[in-house]
Amino acid sequence: MAKSQLIKDIATNSISIEEALQRLLLITSELDNSDISKWILSELNGYKFDETIPEYRKNISHNLIYSGINGRFQVTNQPLPIHCFSEKIRERFGDITVKESVEIIENIVEKGGNARLDLTSLAFDVYENTGIQCFEIYQQYSKASFVRILSNIKSKLILFLLNLEKQFGNLDNLDIEKSTLTLDKKEAVSSNFSDFFYDGKVANNGC
Repeated sequence: MAKSQLIKDIATNSISIEEALQRLLLITSELDNSDISKWILSELNGYKFDETIPEYRKNISHNLIYSGINGRFQVTNQPLPIHCFSEKIRERFGDITVKESVEIIENIVEKGGNARLDLTSLAFDVYENTGIQCFEIYQQYSKASFVRILSNIKSKLILFLLNLEKQFGNLDNLDIEKSTLTLDKKEAVSSNFSDFFYDGKVANNGC
């Protein structure tokens, strides 16, 4: 069977990951699977604070950068050691995750966007611990980490779409025929989704 055009488009980088996710949302609408829909919408809109973050969005490489006055010297865009923060604040940097939408991540990778998070509000903590006066503090993410996130989403999308195609046939109509839906197939799709995107940790509650 010839591969669905969407799979070809993703594999050849003919469309953005954002567009691929929008098409997948249409394809999977008939499955009535809340886990799948929630994941797609979270990738499109960004993850909320209390949502489960996939492993591929965790452990992001970063540097802490500051500008300010250190002793008698004024410095600009210099590394700020993590021990300059209190222990309570340091705990925040133990597991860095990226919650931004796929659109933002793609813009950062493709257009050289700003991959950083303003942390100037923590200047008081640094001053209390070290006496360093910070005019600006920011967390600078590694661009390579954003490339890795997109690569992970792309490969997982292809695997998931190949599974859907195996279960329901060609997906070029961006639809799944209701007549092809069976409980076994829906359970298989839900299980495969959990394995592909959350390492099997998401409950299968879409059937």
